[in-house]
Amino acid sequence: MKNKKHWAYTGGAITLALIVAAGTKSGDIVKFGADADGLYGVAQTDVATADQVTKGLAPQGLVENQASVFLPGIVMSLSVPPAALTGIADYAKVYLAPDKTYTVTAAGNTFVGYRLGATTLGLRSN
Repeated sequence: MKNKKHWAYTGGAITLALIVAAGTKSGDIVKFGADADGLYGVAQTDVATADQVTKGLAPQGLVENQASVFLPGIVMSLSVPPAALTGIADYAKVYLAPDKTYTVTAAGNTFVGYRLGATTLGLRSN
């Protein structure tokens, strides 16, 4: 599968480096997006600060304001063309329409996951 970006080897969930609120600590529940029933995760690291990044003390791979976040229920992420998720906000629910396009419209469509970036779709577990 050429477009697979990340996947949970054990079938559980994936952990990604994501922008989080200042002061986020390892173990904190982190909410993403505006949806009341939207995407959430659990911080696996403290948020990386500018000072840590500058001194090379941030957890490996993290940039300023990022933490490693475990995303329960997200088992895989796919790389999609930028145009596929145009008009869908980051962390919004994504539905698959019968014509195989992605939309935020629930009626008549299948909930498949969340937009995790301009070209990344996080797939929910069934």
